[in-house]
Amino acid sequence: MERKSLRLLSMILALIMVLSFSACGQKAPAETEKNEVKTVINLDGTELTVPTNVEKIGAIFGPAYEKIVLLGAEDKIVFDGDFHINGWPWSNVIYKNLNDVPGILNAHSELNVEDLLQYEADVVFNFSNPETTAALEEAGISVVPMASTNKLSDIKDTVALYAEVIGGDAIEISDRYSEYFDGVVEKISAVTETIPEADRPKVYIANQNILWTSGKNSDLNELIKLAGGNPVAKDLEGGGKTEITKEQFIEWNPDYVFVDHAGSSGNATAEEVIDEMLADAEFSGVNAVSNDQVIVVPTGVFFWDSGVQKPLFALMIAKTLYPEQFADVDIKAELISFYSEFFHYDLTDDEADRILAHLDPA
Repeated sequence: MERKSLRLLSMILALIMVLSFSACGQKAPAETEKNEVKTVINLDGTELTVPTNVEKIGAIFGPAYEKIVLLGAEDKIVFDGDFHINGWPWSNVIYKNLNDVPGILNAHSELNVEDLLQYEADVVFNFSNPETTAALEEAGISVVPMASTNKLSDIKDTVALYAEVIGGDAIEISDRYSEYFDGVVEKISAVTETIPEADRPKVYIANQNILWTSGKNSDLNELIKLAGGNPVAKDLEGGGKTEITKEQFIEWNPDYVFVDHAGSSGNATAEEVIDEMLADAEFSGVNAVSNDQVIVVPTGVFFWDSGVQKPLFALMIAKTLYPEQFADVDIKAELISFYSEFFHYDLTDDEADRILAHLDPA
């Protein structure tokens, strides 16, 4: 009897050892999925390693939140930048979770990585800031920093990159956005590509301040050309917020001035920027001023000059420059359709009118 008991005990111990070795050599399915990674290519050609399964997202980059909403993944956002909380009043109405998502303090200027570790994000969409990107990676967080090729197509390519990182239904949504983007470009270029350079009105886009504009390292000059304009800043050295002199602006003498990217993070509103310009007698001889063609660009959930609403901006400029050729373009209808399709929100007529008039929600 004693010998049988010893033999039974030996068999039990052997079985336990076999099970233990098997457990050591194979992770649980959930753990395996959590630790799996994939490589994606950023717009500048950089290889990025991100989790295969993304469930928690940090949206630090300014235009990141709108892209994630567009891709149907807002529920995955676990933190954003403090400026997202009240920077664009329409986003508080149209986004589902923005009012409840924690905002990381000084995310735009002095990001403290310690402030966001508690949220255990699988990936963070960051500004093109090498220091904060390195700090996040050192903390073990996958990062997708903003990158650019200075081309108009960067918008749809960035959406596609985000979709590849997020996975799932985001891929199909990205494809739909790309189709819309390409359709707008084709519709506009069918009219404008035959307009001779000499017949194109001179166009200037102001960024926050009348004397801040986008130089040749920005896609806005390509946007103006697409819309049938002559971008006066096309040879200016610099990117998205390049300062010029008053003398340079007056010498360029633009026929149309569009003011965007104003009114957020304590900056003067576009209306205040324009009022200050009109009060300056030195600007009175500029064509855009004398012909009352200084125009506020709508905002909605984010700036039109640097986010996914850029196709709407292109349509707006084209229709402003060539109202007869683009008589079939209804910007209000386009806006309502865009918000329904890509921001999952049905604007009322009044809401659409207020956005186009650059007014906050009622």
